[in-house]
Amino acid sequence: MATKTNMPDVLIVGAGGTGAVMAKELAEAGLGVVVLEAGPWHDPQREFNGLEWDMFNPFDSLFRWGPLDRTKTPWPRVRDGIGLLFQTPGVGGNTLHYGANHPRAYMDSIETDWPFRYRDLVPYYYKVEETLPVQVPEIAATKDELFIKGCEAIGIGHVAGPDIRTSGWRMQPNAILPIAEDANPLVYPNTDGCVQCGECIVGCRNAEGAPLERTAKRSTNVSYAPLALKTKRCEFRTGVFVTQIVTEENEGTLRARAVQYREADGSLKEQEARVIVMACGPVETPRLWLSSGLPDNGHVGKYFTTHWFDYITGVFPHEVNMFEGQTSMVRAEFPGYGFFESQGAGPLTFALATSMGPKAVTGEGPWALSGRTWGSALKRRMEAYRRTLMLVVCVDDDGLAESSVSLAPGVADENNPAPLVRYRASDQTIRRRDWLSRRAAEVLIGAGADPDSIHRADAPASTVHQHGTMRMGFDPSRSIVDPNGEAHGVAHLFICDTSIFPNGIGGPNPTLTAQAVATMISERIVARYFAE
Repeated sequence: MATKTNMPDVLIVGAGGTGAVMAKELAEAGLGVVVLEAGPWHDPQREFNGLEWDMFNPFDSLFRWGPLDRTKTPWPRVRDGIGLLFQTPGVGGNTLHYGANHPRAYMDSIETDWPFRYRDLVPYYYKVEETLPVQVPEIAATKDELFIKGCEAIGIGHVAGPDIRTSGWRMQPNAILPIAEDANPLVYPNTDGCVQCGECIVGCRNAEGAPLERTAKRSTNVSYAPLALKTKRCEFRTGVFVTQIVTEENEGTLRARAVQYREADGSLKEQEARVIVMACGPVETPRLWLSSGLPDNGHVGKYFTTHWFDYITGVFPHEVNMFEGQTSMVRAEFPGYGFFESQGAGPLTFALATSMGPKAVTGEGPWALSGRTWGSALKRRMEAYRRTLMLVVCVDDDGLAESSVSLAPGVADENNPAPLVRYRASDQTIRRRDWLSRRAAEVLIGAGADPDSIHRADAPASTVHQHGTMRMGFDPSRSIVDPNGEAHGVAHLFICDTSIFPNGIGGPNPTLTAQAVATMISERIVARYFAE
């Protein structure tokens, strides 16, 4: 029997890239908000150590998808056509280990498939960009200077401004505080801002001694979540796992009434709310929906997209030290294809990225080698690590119905049946990825890399960027939520994460668009259910 607690206005499931945004927006609108989060609220200064393996290995790391007790096994996922599954429990979610790249969606991608216009999002883009804040770096690290040099050498021109319809390179819009001025010692408040330590992906903990809200990388645990708490109308309950959306039927209308969740000690509780928001991501949101027995029109969990990445590297005759500076400070945009960017990677990440592809082959592109490097070949690449530049390709991925999230038969954890994640790439996605990879290789050669050193990883698909599975639209027979984010056929239940994206926004990093949509949906929740 679940224990009931007092009823807030809004209950949000998940405190990641969008849940914390909605908590802040709704609490500032005067509503009482409760946020339920499976992971903890980390203290970056005390818990983040900058060690790649300890921070995000899939087995017992701080960021792995699993129970609070790191000695316990991770929560299971079943994979079909997908490599690594990235998801992190905790306030901040996947923003804890992202690179903080915050571009807007490609304009044409919103105009094509979304149930509103690009211009409708622009005010919400501005609000998020100001809140975090989002800005372009004023200087470039060595890796990024080489990227610019390579782009210019092969005729990729410069583009400016946040709204992208044409190809070109530009400085990276990042949700990172301005680069700090030199100080001795590098300790807050003498140092305030980004110290270019290169630890964005393994969890930002700088500047040393800074209060939580002045952590340089603007993950939602240090930006939106503290702002939500500041209202004194918001409560975060951490270490709890929501297992069911509870509904009731009234005069033929199904509505969400409460959620059931499991405490760390295994006890079950029930929390009622006037409005419930699912912000669990494209894997966990359909898993929770299906585990709750909510209506399925045949499209729940379908059309999963993931910006199928590739990694192109080249060796230079001088040190590059790609681990220095923000993870990426420059990018090249190609609407209709996707983008690629310079990438700072630690030695472990670099080794994994270059060793997970298919069997290595030579002579099939502007690279000397494609596919995995193992053994002595990997050893030679690691010996050249300090002289290597890595570019990451992100493709505009097509959503196919067979790319999906469902419940895995016969596999479960203590909460619910495990998700089964399937991915299939369209022929067009493969062609786009090949085209972008070739252009990235040309940029490396143009920047001065040894042509005989160019390597394409041809990496398997991973879920670094995730979208779809609970798509937004007007037609209840073909979408899960309406343009306001409210579920078709389940009143008072909203979804607000990248699962509602009707497409992969053209290829760019999805976080800013997700947060702009969360800001918009928060406004519409207030108007629909709480307007006086």
